[in-house]
Amino acid sequence: MQHYDFLTSWRFEGCRITEVADVLEDTAALPRWWPELFQEVEIVEPGGTHALGQVARCTCRARLPYTLHFTYTVTEERYPNGSTLRSTGDLIGTGIWRLDERGGGVDVEYSWRVDLEKPWLRAISPLLRPLLAWNHEWSMRKGEVGLAREILRRRGVAERSGVQPR
Repeated sequence: MQHYDFLTSWRFEGCRITEVADVLEDTAALPRWWPELFQEVEIVEPGGTHALGQVARCTCRARLPYTLHFTYTVTEERYPNGSTLRSTGDLIGTGIWRLDERGGGVDVEYSWRVDLEKPWLRAISPLLRPLLAWNHEWSMRKGEVGLAREILRRRGVAERSGVQPR
């Protein structure tokens, strides 16, 4: 398997940690606020408080012409400070969301340790590793902008004022 470690940092000014945490735990809403990546999300098991135990089946496609199908389970929740996800399917690995409220905003860190299971993608991964990493980074930038937009939508704010990604 081809192993990848990604670390993404986001900063949102002018919002509370609970606003960010509430968006991130609302898995069913991912295609609405992060459409550049999440084509479809099906909640297989709803899980308990703050989505602990939730199982979601996802179909994702970013800039490169391939689609990934994976299922993730929320294995740990630390509301409002984050959660841990385990993924199976085309992507096998662990994702950890960490949130910290400070200085009038929220710092978000996402650590994604994943192996590619899709056979053809795994086969070309050594050659295209930088391109696959670029695709991930592009997706995460879109997620940062989409999350800020979703917080404003949930506040009922139509214009682009208030919450800003860095």
